[in-house]
Amino acid sequence: MYDVVVYGATGFTGQLTAQYLAEHPQAPAIALAGRNVAKLRKVREQLDVPKERRDAIQLIEASAEDPASIQAFARSTKAIINTVGPYLKLGGFDVVKAAVEAGAGYVDLAGESVFYARLIQELHEAAQKTHAVIVPSSAMDSLPFDISTYLAVKEVKKALGGNADVGRVESGYAAQGSFSGGSFASLASMRTHPELFKYAQPYMLSPVKGAATSPWFFTRYMPQFGRSGAFTILSPHNTRVLNRTWGLLEEARLPERYGPTFSFLDVFVAPNYLLSFLVSVTCTVLAWVLVNVPHIEKGLAWIAPPGTGASKEALESGYLDARTVAYARDGKTRGLVVFRAKGDPGYLKTAAFLGEMALTIALEKERLTPMAKQGGILTPATVAPEIIAARLGKYAGVTIKGTKVSDSEDVSKVLA
Repeated sequence: MYDVVVYGATGFTGQLTAQYLAEHPQAPAIALAGRNVAKLRKVREQLDVPKERRDAIQLIEASAEDPASIQAFARSTKAIINTVGPYLKLGGFDVVKAAVEAGAGYVDLAGESVFYARLIQELHEAAQKTHAVIVPSSAMDSLPFDISTYLAVKEVKKALGGNADVGRVESGYAAQGSFSGGSFASLASMRTHPELFKYAQPYMLSPVKGAATSPWFFTRYMPQFGRSGAFTILSPHNTRVLNRTWGLLEEARLPERYGPTFSFLDVFVAPNYLLSFLVSVTCTVLAWVLVNVPHIEKGLAWIAPPGTGASKEALESGYLDARTVAYARDGKTRGLVVFRAKGDPGYLKTAAFLGEMALTIALEKERLTPMAKQGGILTPATVAPEIIAARLGKYAGVTIKGTKVSDSEDVSKVLA
């Protein structure tokens, strides 16, 4: 029995994830799966680990076009990492279905709300029956924001008592990263659902409907940075995932629930107001182009073919600095969580996010939340938020710190 199978290991993100797991101090039992065994063998040979470790990594020929091959490896592992996107287009549903039927864990980096919604509608109850822990969007979208929000709300509850409710949560982040061919392909696949580029249907993934959310904006001031932030093209998906966490906790009436007036917003913080405005405009134009320009997916594939990505130097020079503030309903008490990582957050650190999410499911089963032990289509924060945070700190070099911030304190200087 494998601990983790990486499906799509020959792609750019798949290779990074394979490297992360191969060199992991816990030496998990892993296998690499994909359509072409020769390419998988080449990926394994290029892993920067001792030969003994490479030789212990198994190869599995599997394709979404052959459901039996997917079902076979799903039965052989505790958790699956699926890096083959776009997920709606390239058989992601069948991989999740196989995981559910086998009772295996599953994580991916999907930023596709429609894909996530289909999983909930068709597989949530089935996953509960087999106790399969299914966690889409466990990468840059939306793990850092989901974990940070949970921990920031916890800081408010520590300060005001366990029954304290949160009004709103705002997450600002500065980052340096890159786009791969797979990123462009995923964005292009969303053209059939143009409404998802906007803050439409914010509760489409939540079992309950919550408070009204923030309208479309070009800039939003983020006091935790002392600067303005911008709308990005994937912000609406993050909001939907965070609202699913809120809805699951609220529906179950759990002590850690956020409260009925919860709302979430994330923005990219640029060095100054003008750049923030330009980022928002650029993302708005990009969304329009993706929806309205015929055959745009072919043009994007020519610019950056799927499977390609940034250089090692570029990946290592990236970073993420996310600062999440939860505002109590009293308007005075705030919980702040900083989530900082060195390395391209969309790729190098996404490999770590995926790896630790899968290893949490595979190796920390007895420490998962009661909701996760039951199974279902879940979120990072409903599976094991504090365990994941601790693992990211121990194994992936991620710094996650939280504290209460009083009304008189300058939040931009706390945990700076």
